[in-house]
This record gives sequence, C-alpha cells and structure tokens, in this order.
Amino acid sequence: MDSAGLMREKDIFEKTFEQCGVGLAHVSPHGDLIRVNSKLSGFLGYESATLVKMSFQSITEASHVQEDLYLLHQVLRGEIDTYSIEKKYIHAKGHHVWAKLTVSLVRDESGEPDYFISVVEDIDDKKRIESELYKAEALFSKIVAAFSAHSFVWVANPELTRLHYINEGYRNIYGRDEYELHAKPDAFLSYVHEDDRLLVEKVYEAKPLESWDLQYRIKNSSAEIKYIHDRGMPLFDENGQQILVVGTADDVSHEKEQQQALLEAISKLEYLSKTDSLTGISNRREMFIQLDREIQRMNRGQKPSTLVFIDLNDFKSINDTFGHKAGDRALVGFSDIMKNTLRETDRFARLGGDEFVVLLFGSDDADAEVFFERLAETSFQIEFDSEFGSELAASGASQDSSVSSGSDGITTTGTSLSFSLGWHTWDANIVTAQNWVDAADEAMYKQKRQHKRHADV
Repeated sequence: MDSAGLMREKDIFEKTFEQCGVGLAHVSPHGDLIRVNSKLSGFLGYESATLVKMSFQSITEASHVQEDLYLLHQVLRGEIDTYSIEKKYIHAKGHHVWAKLTVSLVRDESGEPDYFISVVEDIDDKKRIESELYKAEALFSKIVAAFSAHSFVWVANPELTRLHYINEGYRNIYGRDEYELHAKPDAFLSYVHEDDRLLVEKVYEAKPLESWDLQYRIKNSSAEIKYIHDRGMPLFDENGQQILVVGTADDVSHEKEQQQALLEAISKLEYLSKTDSLTGISNRREMFIQLDREIQRMNRGQKPSTLVFIDLNDFKSINDTFGHKAGDRALVGFSDIMKNTLRETDRFARLGGDEFVVLLFGSDDADAEVFFERLAETSFQIEFDSEFGSELAASGASQDSSVSSGSDGITTTGTSLSFSLGWHTWDANIVTAQNWVDAADEAMYKQKRQHKRHADV
C-alpha cells in the first residue's frame, strides 16, 4: 500500500475512533488509559488530557474493581478472548454512572499483550429505570401481602324464614349483631346500597332460590360503603327436593381498592417506560418506537415527515458554572418552551443528556423551514439566582438572537441558551429509526461545523 493509502487508512481510523457513538479507550496491560475519545470523556466528565493520566481502576467504583480485574487477567492468560460487564464508574463530579464495558485484547507481532480495547456504553438511564421498576414491583408485593378478605357463611331454609347457621363474619363485615338475622334471615337486604338493591332483591325474591353469583355494595353500621361478592346455592335431598340454601358473602372492598391501585400503578409504570423522568417528554425508547411506526406508515405511500435533531450548545458550562441543578432546570425549561411551539401531531423527545429530537408529522423541507423560522424568533432566556441556580422561561423574541440556516439544518443562538439543530426529511434510504436519527444528527453537526467556521472568520 502506498503512502497515500496509508494516510487514508489512518484518517479513517482517527475519525472512527473519535466520532464513535460510544466511549472508546486503549488501555495498557497494567490498566493505564493510553487513549480515549470525546464520548468517553464527556460521559465521565473529564478532559481527555486528564483521563490519559489515570488508570481504569481509579475511575471504577470499588465494588466492581475485583470483577473487572479477574476478567482482565483471564483475557491476558488467553482463557477468554473478550468480556462484557455492567459496572459503575466514578464521574469527575463524584457521583456514580452506569456503563456496559466490553473489553478485548490486542497482541503484538510476537503474541505478547500490547493493549486492551475498551468499549464503554452509557446505560445510566436504563439502570435508573430498572431501579424505579424494582421499587414499583416491591410496592406491588406489599399491596398483595396486605390484602385480606373476610367472609360470612349462612345456612337457611329454602323460604329464608329460618336461619340454621351464621358465623361471625356478618358482625365483621356489616358491623351488626348476627342475632337480627335469626329473627329475620333476609334482614341484611335492607343494608344493600339503594343503587344495587333492585338487582339483589330480584335474586332473593325467587322461590325456590337458584344458584347466584353477584357483586354489590352495602352500608355497614358506620355508614361505610363495602363491596360484597355474594354467592350461594340450594342443597337437595335424595328425591331432588330443595332442603337448604347456603350462602357466602365476601368483603372484597380491599380487593376493589387494590385493583384500582394496581391499575394506577400499571399506568404509572407505562408512563415511566415512555417518559423522560426529568423533562416529562418522551424518552429515547418511546421515540424510537414512534419513528419505526412512522417509517412503516410512509412506506405505504403516505406523506413524508421530517425529523429534527437538537443539541444544546456549551451545555456543560452551565453544569460546571452553576451546578447540575441549574442544568436540570435549563433542560426542563427548554423542553417546556419547545412543547409550546409544536403542533398536537408533532412528537418531541429527549434522547439523553442535552440531545433532543422533534418529529414534524407530515412535514417536508418547506414546512420545516416555516417551523424553524418561528422557533428562531423564540427566546430561551435563562435567569440564575442563588436559591435555585437557574430558571428558564420564554419572554418574547431576543434582540441578540442570531440565525444561520441551510437546506437541511439550522443553528439558532439566543442571549443565554443556544442550540444547534439539523433535520432530515424521510426518504426511501431510511429503513430504521436509527438511520433517521443518524441522518438528522449528521445534518445538525454539519450546520454546527459550518456555523463555527463562520464564527471563527
């Protein structure tokens, strides 16, 4: 291969390493970081120059170090070729972040270990959602453990004029003395809720009684409403004559309450699985599902839609200067303002960090230009205070706003919060949600690089 070819291969390697969508690092056999890409630096919060002076042991949470070392030594001994684990890293700010680590070894020409290739995938949001789901499941377990039902059983003659047996369940559920039923076996019917009484009386007025299974409400002695599951059947002698009636009434009030709680919890879990917990908008998983559905729709010949990729500029400086609370407030405020600019048919999601996407339903480039012009006139004003760190609100167009636009992207800068964005209208080359996101992302970075060149000039 000539020198030009070698230079080309080197250039491809450099760009692949640096622009890869996950964290990458070269690590010495002793664990020292030799080289890292910007994705890994951003994930861990360190400058690249600082990271390469550290070891993987120093940035790994203590409880995960031994497992990592054990697997690493297995690779060095040739017992395994590669390994993947989920582990906690120590962020530059001191908190822990979850990642999936995949490690493989590169050997030199003599077969000796040269360096490790470490791929670090950010799974912090995934772990947070798993934790929330675990807490919800624990709550369900407590609900089930606390469930209890009380029953009362009675036996009477077919005409319900004589009571042969009744247990203490009547006192527990109705809060009344069971002796009143000895005097008048169907006295409990007078405590049935007025809205359910006709249904219940119709069953008990039938003579002889037939098997029944119904639910209704009653009022106990404290005027509390209770839900009853009432079942019964007649008993017959050898000649087929009805001789007794057996009834059971279960207090299912707790079951009804827990059923409603379960429905609410399921609804909350569904919401959590689809929603970004900080901003309240759709999360990455939900947006990818919607994009796949949208691609299927457009493959059937429907009008194309446009996907917008938004990246907040210099967002790290907000966190570094004012703290993560200020950054969180900025993300929430930015999301609130954006939602007010969208149509009901559009979809808005946070992919993670300071990256967002907007699906402009049924919109082409021309429609998108109109939307972006309106967006460029919107002010994204950040106000900082000592108590909360930041407050974000829309307060009319900013006089200091500047806009640079192109055929497939736009960069808008406000007085305090700026963002870059690019878009891509669907075409037949887009077959997956990831393809579409990548295309819009590339359009955004193209505009960001163009805007930076103009700014440098």
